Amino acid sequence: MTGNLRHTALDWLLRIQQSPEDAELRGGLAAWLAVDASHVEAYRKAERVWRITGMAEAAAAPAERPATPPSATLSLRPAPVTAPVRPRRRRWPALLAGALAACLVVFIAPGSYLAYQSDYRTSLGQQRTVELEDGSRVHLDSESAIAVSYSSARREVRLLTGQAFFEVTQDKSRPFSVDAQALQITVTGTAFNVTNRKSALAVAVQHGSVQVAEGSVMLADSLRAGDRLRWQADSHETTRDRVPISQIAAWQNGQLVVRDARIADVLEELRPYLPGKVALHDRALGEQRVTGVYALSDPDAALRAVIRPHQGQVSNWTPWLRVITRQP
Repeated sequence: MTGNLRHTALDWLLRIQQSPEDAELRGGLAAWLAVDASHVEAYRKAERVWRITGMAEAAAAPAERPATPPSATLSLRPAPVTAPVRPRRRRWPALLAGALAACLVVFIAPGSYLAYQSDYRTSLGQQRTVELEDGSRVHLDSESAIAVSYSSARREVRLLTGQAFFEVTQDKSRPFSVDAQALQITVTGTAFNVTNRKSALAVAVQHGSVQVAEGSVMLADSLRAGDRLRWQADSHETTRDRVPISQIAAWQNGQLVVRDARIADVLEELRPYLPGKVALHDRALGEQRVTGVYALSDPDAALRAVIRPHQGQVSNWTPWLRVITRQP
């Protein structure tokens, strides 16, 4: 399901919420839903987000709203149009209110918006294997999400957040691509790991070969087994190195393998396994480098082991907040 289709579905839902008695609008929605089954699926996802975020109850609260339950208001079979009916309200206020509602979905409930964007996702501490329609497999790490879009010419997956290991079924007539932030990773048949964090992205190849591009700029035309490419989100700088094949996607075996990495970067790898927020209050500590193998089955112990050699300490202010400082 494409991002444009999701946005269109959300736009329809918001417009219906703003003008629930507009028969002409409901007729337009019915026609849009009838175009393809993917439109119905996208609209149902939009409805789920509407309910999850509590927007349905908020929309029904004002007195001028009809008493119709949200489920009826959002029916996928709008009432047939028997005669042209003009909207009772001007369109601009409705569109403005819809835009505000969309902002609420994005900023107040980002997890719900991620669920709306994604086709498959994992929660805290969960790992999952997804088999796609061509037989390719995607192994999702903790707190990861993907969106899948297949056509007769291409196979596309967006790694929205987190980490995934891809085992791609070979099909030279349909390249397989993974989009993550600004990068596009393209293959025909191979196995590789992609890590998508806010500050950086990494691609490591287990077997086969991979191309990596940033827009029209080719960053690596042939990453092969054991090759890893890392890309910094702020500077767009790339580095390329070699890693043992056995260490690629070690997270599938419950391990975090670190080789001469900044503590700040290691914390970013541990965050998907720790509930709540991890706050680092010592920038110099974050720049220190560590090497080791840490067990993801006990992420709190791994966190302490990472910072202890540099006099770091963790204070659990609440179960949802860990503050890292340097010992006096």
